[in-house]
Amino acid sequence: MFKIEVRSNGEAALQGGRSGAGLLRDLFILAKARVVSLLVFTAAVGEILAPGVAQHWPSALAGLLGIALAGGAGGVLNQIVEPSLDQHMRRTQRRPLAEGRISQGGAIFYAVILILAAIGVLSWGTNPLTLGLTLLGTVGYGVVYTLYLKPSTPWNIVWGGLAGALPPLIGWTAVTGSLAALPLFLVLLIFVWTPAHFWPLAICCREDYAQACIPMLPVTHGVDRTRREVLRYAVATWAVSLVPAFLGGDWIYGAVAWLAGAWYVGMALRLRRMPIGKEMDQYARRVFAASISYLFLLFAALVAGRVLFSHGFF
Repeated sequence: MFKIEVRSNGEAALQGGRSGAGLLRDLFILAKARVVSLLVFTAAVGEILAPGVAQHWPSALAGLLGIALAGGAGGVLNQIVEPSLDQHMRRTQRRPLAEGRISQGGAIFYAVILILAAIGVLSWGTNPLTLGLTLLGTVGYGVVYTLYLKPSTPWNIVWGGLAGALPPLIGWTAVTGSLAALPLFLVLLIFVWTPAHFWPLAICCREDYAQACIPMLPVTHGVDRTRREVLRYAVATWAVSLVPAFLGGDWIYGAVAWLAGAWYVGMALRLRRMPIGKEMDQYARRVFAASISYLFLLFAALVAGRVLFSHGFF
């Protein structure tokens, strides 16, 4: 078996016979590369929507790289704290730290390298506001959410979701160095979307969360209450998603947001009405996956509307 260990001089050591491809795969998993890819995508949309992005493209690229590095560091910090919890969860028990393929010392070394690289890139290529917001998001997820919110309150994902909602604003500030209404509403959009996105997965995994003593909403308040909250936040997401259409006068995005929101609320409503059982659990996982597609569609529509209008197609 392979492990990364940190020697007393700070040098990372590799032990065992793991292939380079296996190590790279574990490092991507440790940094939660799939989650980070969504953060980078929403940040890129924030940059595309920002005025002057073509003139400030070096800052835009630095912002995306910095967000990717800092987001990866947050993912590593999350798993450093939770290897014993991950071992009790079927969806996380194969993670590198949970199975011991990477040591805790090696993971700490990896997190330090990522966050230092993020600070260096953002300090060199962007501005203090962008650096501050990025560090706020990293600490918010990797420390505040993981150490304090997740083990102590069933509303952890609500307040913890703010950290993951910041990338559109970070992308905007990387280009402009200032705040504005549109990216702030995009932060609000992701903030209200996050509980409706995550709680269906928590419904599927409620037994694992109970075994791991994590007070997720389905464990503490039951499935019915959780499904009601999913529906409420889905409706709130639909309402907030329409605001950027009014801010920018973009009827293309507005039409997409209206139809996509109706579809997503319909899925949440069906989940709310289904009898509790295996079929409901399977459908809840579908709602979880659909929520990612829903958010991607909204942000893609924002970019499409901006491109079409800026080139005089409408």
